[in-house]
Amino acid sequence: MTTGPASSRVRLGPAGAGGFTLVELMIGAALSAALMMAVISSYVYLGRGLARLANQQTLETEARRTLGYFTQDVQSASGLTDTGNLSASRVSLVVPAAGGNNTVTYYYNNTSSDAPVTINGTSVTMTANALTRCVYNGSTVTSQLLLRNITSGGLALKYYDAAGRPYASYVNYLPGITQLALQFSTQVGNSSNGTQTLVYPVATGRLALRNENFLQ
Repeated sequence: MTTGPASSRVRLGPAGAGGFTLVELMIGAALSAALMMAVISSYVYLGRGLARLANQQTLETEARRTLGYFTQDVQSASGLTDTGNLSASRVSLVVPAAGGNNTVTYYYNNTSSDAPVTINGTSVTMTANALTRCVYNGSTVTSQLLLRNITSGGLALKYYDAAGRPYASYVNYLPGITQLALQFSTQVGNSSNGTQTLVYPVATGRLALRNENFLQ
């Protein structure tokens, strides 16, 4: 019978079968953990990248929709109305429609809370930090949320005369306004988890109101 210290090898399986030492088991476990961490890190990185891509696509879709509506409304408008509320965050346009005119109002709620705003005698809840388009057809007001996730101070309506000179004051109605522009920047996501997009800036050129005297 063999005497001396007991074998230091850990036996796995049937008696007499080869086994692994404790050191070998620890090394194998460490390698497996490292491999799993690499796989998980890659998965998390890929997930964040896809989330950023989806967020960026959302910003671009909203921007295209906003530019499409604003360009069409301004270029179709025969003039401005509700001029007492004219500002860098609100404008109302007279847009011809079947059987008459519609009043199309763009309103930017630059606060962090939803707020009721009176549009053509109707109270409309304006979403926080968003641009809303309201259409009044003479009897009812319908609203449409166009643009969300606007950065702080990141939207402004701009007004120009026929020579392209900008107006800096909106206190009184300025009959010389013949061109409008819209600029904004948006951003979405969370910086702490890596899903936040870069700031997405957009600006229209100067868009002319449908003004025959100006166009001639």
